[in-house]
Amino acid sequence: MKRLTVVAVVLSLFAVGCDEKLNPSSPTPGQVTLVSQVSGAQVVPPAGQQGVAAGALEAGAAGSLSVTMVPSSGGNYTASFSFSLANLIKAGQVPVPPLDTGSVIVAGYIFPGAAGGGATGLPVVQLPISTTAPIVTPTGTVLLTISNVAVTSAAATAILANPSSFFFSLHSAVNQAGVVRGQLIKQ
Repeated sequence: MKRLTVVAVVLSLFAVGCDEKLNPSSPTPGQVTLVSQVSGAQVVPPAGQQGVAAGALEAGAAGSLSVTMVPSSGGNYTASFSFSLANLIKAGQVPVPPLDTGSVIVAGYIFPGAAGGGATGLPVVQLPISTTAPIVTPTGTVLLTISNVAVTSAAATAILANPSSFFFSLHSAVNQAGVVRGQLIKQ
């Protein structure tokens, strides 16, 4: 009988320890996830064809994006952008500053615009990336999450109504029209 009691206690403790897997936490009500496969070939004009010779070194850039939008107040949202990119310039590949440290990502946006065309308006979401706060890629790859990005009620309403009519883009020092781009898809 003592063995049965010990087994029951051990199983109970095991079940409590596994609660996250047995009862995973549910997403925040109204939370939405958008995804995209991004590449330099989707940029208009394509990365590497924007008039800067070193831009051709980023032409093969590609990766994935996940945007999680969570309602905040007044119809606004807060977003987290997680992206993974490869095939950017590596440190030492170009001996000229600032590229001697790797690709330099200087901006990130969500724009309105259909696949294959240019932006049809101003950016509706801007990531906190700039020439004074860039993302530098010494290994030629990036795996990054940027959280707490404000999305206005108007932008959130438009994006969520038709995600595929918006695209995400990152811009670099040598591909200022965009180093990667991808249309948004609701997951």
